[in-house]
Amino acid sequence: MKNQLHTFIVILLMLAFSGMVSAQNYHFQEGFVTNAPPAGWLLTNVAYSTTHNNGLYTGTYSAKMKPNESFIMFKALNTAAILQFYVKARDTSSIDDFHLIIEKSYNKIDWVEVAKDPCNMENDSVFQLVNVTVNDAAPELYLRFHAVSLGGTATLGLCYIDDISVTKLDVSPNDATLTDLSYNGISLIGFTAATLVYNIEVPYSVEQVALNGIPNNPASTLTITNPTNLRAYEADRTGTVKVTSADGTNTQSYKIIFTVSDYIYRIGFELTGDGVMPLPGWRGGYTYTSTTIPMGNHGLFTGNAAMKFMRGQPDKIGYLNTAKYIKSDTLSFWLAVSDPDGVEQLAVAKKVNGGVSIPLDLITSATMSGEWKLFTYPIQEDDSTEIILTPTLTAEGITRIWIDDLSLKGKKVSGLSVPESKQVNLVSVYPNPTFGEMEIDLKENNFEFLTVYTAAGCKLSDMKIDRNTFSVDFGNLPTGFYIMTFTGDKKTATVRFVKE
Repeated sequence: MKNQLHTFIVILLMLAFSGMVSAQNYHFQEGFVTNAPPAGWLLTNVAYSTTHNNGLYTGTYSAKMKPNESFIMFKALNTAAILQFYVKARDTSSIDDFHLIIEKSYNKIDWVEVAKDPCNMENDSVFQLVNVTVNDAAPELYLRFHAVSLGGTATLGLCYIDDISVTKLDVSPNDATLTDLSYNGISLIGFTAATLVYNIEVPYSVEQVALNGIPNNPASTLTITNPTNLRAYEADRTGTVKVTSADGTNTQSYKIIFTVSDYIYRIGFELTGDGVMPLPGWRGGYTYTSTTIPMGNHGLFTGNAAMKFMRGQPDKIGYLNTAKYIKSDTLSFWLAVSDPDGVEQLAVAKKVNGGVSIPLDLITSATMSGEWKLFTYPIQEDDSTEIILTPTLTAEGITRIWIDDLSLKGKKVSGLSVPESKQVNLVSVYPNPTFGEMEIDLKENNFEFLTVYTAAGCKLSDMKIDRNTFSVDFGNLPTGFYIMTFTGDKKTATVRFVKE
């Protein structure tokens, strides 16, 4: 009877414990599925290991925090209760050589220590379980691991971290925040519960979007208003997700202002491997992406590689065919040649609706250069159109034709791209693209603020405007696309620009 009673009590305790665990609300439980950071995380001087894997959550990797200083920062959290993780320290010489610090921040700039050396930092035999109490109710909170060592090698003065989780604080009935904001099933990587307005550029092919959100308090209610026309004025391109708290005492609205890209595609070429096409539906032969570029990467669009055409045996001719795209307006790409032998050529053609190839140009050796040179061609087709690039190169030769920053603009037609609006005439910016300083001329004097965003909608800076003409130095921005938004008395103007 005693044994039965004991068994019954154990079962009750197990049920009670499992109930408490299942009720716990997590921001995430990360086991490092791939050798890449989870979406929104920032890792500095961190590698990955399959040898030292703890294996509590799904994933065969762990994060290796390397000498002499390394960081793992999580994306923004909406409150945090407990940070839990497993750590295997590799410092068998002296505890002073290595330290693991847990820090928090509200702005990713100012960091406060939460815990330091939370376990035996000389125990290199097993993964140790660590629980750090955070108990911070901030709606925009960042946590990070900060590893520091005075020396260290590839095997000492470091640690492996795996199976990280962060739990949420119990939510209040008047909570009206979101933990996730998405459109067409795509979560905003830069989303934080405290930021209410986002500027997002969507691909040219997108004609409508559907917004959604996940409330921090599941009992809250959402009212969603989707954009009515992505090719119209800002009010029509804006969608909102309104959150009403569970007790009805609080509301908050998250807003996304959409801009449709002028480009059907723009490619700066990543190092994708031999023969791997940059976009779905493309075809190619004897085309390779490489970061070993004699004239250097051109670097207008994202990507540190370029694509090269090469010729092997006499019957193996390189080519590049894009997929078919409708409403194509202008083709552009940058071209350079290395080790020319005087016979190299590149034929540029288009094929409309599956018909015959229509030549656009034959770029000869006399036109090519060892430096990057821009080539632009009008396509101006409504039907499905593919672009065909066919080189002529000496078989078994060493001449290579390189292309980079390839783009195809969409046609400015009703219902398929942003129409020219009166807002365009309110602001003039030049030069665009810019290497640094940009001159801004406001045609009207009722703009009060200038805000700069990344193409993904993350705010970089804002400034108050007190005159109609002024200059702004963007020299510290990385190469890429950016958005300037001018706001004032019932007026808004948005200008996209390129930093070279």
